[in-house]
Formats: sequence, structure tokens, C-alpha cells
Amino acid sequence: MVSAQDILIKEVIKKDINDIFSQAINLFETTDAIVITDHNKYQGMLLKRTLMEPSVTLQTKLHTMLTHSPKLTPETSLEEIACAMVENNIYTLPVLHNDTLLGIVTADDVIKKLTEQTIGIQPVKTIMCTTPLSVGPEETIGKVLHLFRQQHIPYLPVVDHSTVVGAITMSSILKNILHGQSNIEGRDDFESEKRQNLDLPAKSIMNEQPLLLSPETSIKDVHSKMHQFELPGVLIGKDNHLHGIVTHKELLAPFTGFEKEETIAIQFHHRNNTVQGFEKEQAAQFLHAEFLKNYEKYLEVGYLHVSLEQHKETKQGLFRVVCEMKLSGKPGVFYSTQEGYGPHQAMRNAFLAIEHQINKVKKT
Repeated sequence: MVSAQDILIKEVIKKDINDIFSQAINLFETTDAIVITDHNKYQGMLLKRTLMEPSVTLQTKLHTMLTHSPKLTPETSLEEIACAMVENNIYTLPVLHNDTLLGIVTADDVIKKLTEQTIGIQPVKTIMCTTPLSVGPEETIGKVLHLFRQQHIPYLPVVDHSTVVGAITMSSILKNILHGQSNIEGRDDFESEKRQNLDLPAKSIMNEQPLLLSPETSIKDVHSKMHQFELPGVLIGKDNHLHGIVTHKELLAPFTGFEKEETIAIQFHHRNNTVQGFEKEQAAQFLHAEFLKNYEKYLEVGYLHVSLEQHKETKQGLFRVVCEMKLSGKPGVFYSTQEGYGPHQAMRNAFLAIEHQINKVKKT
């Protein structure tokens, strides 16, 4: 079994807990995360996205910006790492042994190993996000920044009348909002320039020729391009029309609930645990027995993502639950959003809708 120790990066970028923001900015040109230590003892991670918080100034102490990410051991499996990354939306994680930092693991290395072993040859359309957010070229950098913060995304397409005209990364935002950051002496000047930059249009900082790959491109090749061009994501589409987007999250998601003995893996959203009556193992057995076993040969390999949301309305003691399902396999991707009273009824209604879609595709 491949584990964290097999993909460990021992040479890591570190900063002291008492350093200030201006001493760390330029380091993010080559990394998405920095290890923060106190007298060489691990304290936490400083993530690139934290730099976009409105409260951050040049004098902000790094200890106030720490992210206490999940800690891995050398024996943590790749599937467990994938799950920790997706659930926490953190794609660089520390590996420790007896509180001693051994190094870090990155999403790139996890994805490379996992896709080589399993779904790498599948078309990327089976895992891509088909409802990506986007902005227009005239919308402000401030709007883009808001989306990055609120939606926890690292990559945003710029679309003009349904045509892809560019893309913006988190690095683009940081570079332009914090332009000349290390050379600015006064806090007032820094804040003033920052506010002015937020009013600029998205087109002023976007990459005008973003990578746009076909939905038929293999997952392995998409990840290879991401790594080659050091991108946080890849736009998927044809003829400058956007069909979807793939980031580390989409590439890791198929493995976060991987049941190795099953052809189709089930991934449950972490918020499902707040739904009354939901039990992960029971739900997995229900979905396999009532639904997935009938389509394993047709789908060959893939995964089912299940997200539940509980609402206030009740009927016979059961809460109204909305279920979103995404089923991917070799033939393509199927979606449904249905509701019911209690998690099982909601899931049943959702997979019945997907069954209807599958049967329509089979007939064509």
C-alpha cells in the first residue's frame, strides 16, 4: 500500500511564528503553503489563500494567520490523504512523527499515484465540475476576490457572452492586489493601492489564452497539463465554450470514499452527518443493494457523490431532505437533485431520476 512516506517532500519552506506578513509574501511565488514553526517546532500551515483575507496587513503576525490542517503520519494511506484534503479544502498537508515534522505531501503527488493505479485513462468529463462559476471581463477584481473567498475556489474562468476569453488564478489576484508589496513602506500606502486595484476590471489581470482541454481528454493527461503549467485548475470545453472545470478537488474526489471491493466508489459529503437518520455505512449498503449493483457492468468503474441537506419541514416525524447525486462512469456523468422525507427517501428519489437518465442513454 502506498502511503504518505512514499511521496514525502522533506525540503519545505518554513517561517517563524513571530515573523510578519511582509516577510512571507514573496515566498508564495513558488509554493501554496508554508510551514510555520516556533523554535523549529511545528505550529501550523500558512496557506496562500489566507493572504487574501481583508484583515491582513503588512505588519500582521504570522501566528494570527495559521491554519491548523490535519496532521498525517508516515503510514497514512493515499485514500485517507485524499479524503483529508477534500474535506478540509487544503491541498498541502504536514507529515509528523511524535510531533516532529518529517515533511509535507501535496495533492499533485497524491493524484499522480492514485490516477496511475485506477481512473487515469477515463475521460475527464466523468469527474469535472459541470457548473463552474465564472465572471465577465468587465467585472471588478474585487468581485473575483469575493468569489475566491466565499466559494473556496483557486481558479476562475472569464466568460464573455458564453465565450471563454480568459482565466484568473489566486496567484494573479495576490500579485496584483499586493503589487509592490514588499517595497511599500507605509501601511496607508499599501491599503490605498490595494483598494484601487480591487476596482480594476478582471480583464486587466486575466490570462488571455487559458488552457482549454476537450472533455474527452484523459484524467491523467489533464493532471499532467496542470502540473506542467503549474495551474490550480484546467478549463474543460470545446471551441472556446466552457463545459466544466477541474481542480485538485475534482481530481481527488473519486478517491475520498473509495471502497476497494466495489466497482463504483461512494463519496458522501461531510455535511451528511448533520442529517437526522443518516448513517454512512447503512446508506452505502442501501445504495449498493438498491441501485449501483444494477449498473456496475454498464458503468465499469466510477464513483457516486451524494450530498444531503436537511430542511425544517417535517412529515410523520421525518425532516424534508434534499439529495444531490452525481454518478460518473465510462459512459458519462449523470446528475439529479430530488427531495424526500428522511435521507433514504431522498436518496431513493435521486437515484430513480438517475436510473431514468441511464435508461434513456442506453436506448440511443
